[in-house]
Amino acid sequence: MKNGNYVDQEIIYLRGYYQEKMRSFDLLTDSVSVCGRNIRFAPYVLFDGNVCVWIPEDFIVMPEKVAKVRYITEYRPSVILTNEQYDENFCFHLLKEEEIQKPIVLDLLIQQMQNTILLHASETVIYEQGNILADKIDGKWFEYKGFTLDEETYNLYFLIYSVPYLLIGAFNCRMKFYDEWRNIVLNLIKYIEIRKQEDKE
Repeated sequence: MKNGNYVDQEIIYLRGYYQEKMRSFDLLTDSVSVCGRNIRFAPYVLFDGNVCVWIPEDFIVMPEKVAKVRYITEYRPSVILTNEQYDENFCFHLLKEEEIQKPIVLDLLIQQMQNTILLHASETVIYEQGNILADKIDGKWFEYKGFTLDEETYNLYFLIYSVPYLLIGAFNCRMKFYDEWRNIVLNLIKYIEIRKQEDKE
């Protein structure tokens, strides 16, 4: 993104345009035009049935050899779902309360995540953050622009807490497509379900 009032006004316009566009779609039943292609979304069950998310129906699990190159840290997400070009990704990791070993305070965790990102990549630009407003879940999100060797990337991280689980999730894509994906992802995460044992039974 460039600096300047014109660019800021363009961003505001685009956000309004795509927000209005999203109001006329039901993501669970309709196809949506994104990056020049029509996408339908489908439920995807993760972590032995404990989590259900909605993602594009043509996304696949990222091959291990690709994941090792794109996520070089050993702490890469447990599940990475991606498109054919591997440049649009949903990432998920599920923790139990006892693994965290301290009280789960989402505001604090979000701040720690942002601090860690800035510590390792000070050029990162953090944008907005907010709450996930949906039934039965407590969630927070934030977004930022990161940099690779050859281009900028858009990243949206989110945390969802439902006793006894904490779901850590992320979406990333090329920065030039962020305005098409942003509101879709913010809507999709409202439909995430974290299922307790009694729910699965």
